[in-house]
Amino acid sequence: MNSITSYEIQAEAFRRMTGHMAPGKDAASESYPESFEVRHEAWTNWLKDNKECIKAMLHAVDSVCDLDG
Repeated sequence: MNSITSYEIQAEAFRRMTGHMAPGKDAASESYPESFEVRHEAWTNWLKDNKECIKAMLHAVDSVCDLDG
């Protein structure tokens, strides 16, 4: 799995779990009230709090979907 696919999977899981767009994802400025700083802090905390699950999830997706082959 390449780094872009890995980030997209993590960003979508983050969005589903928190309601926030991940840093680096474009949110319409008029429709998304949270600042980059708030999103970045939420992202950093989410990564830290869920690192083992994220790692397992990415390995599972890569294995099941055979993204490298």
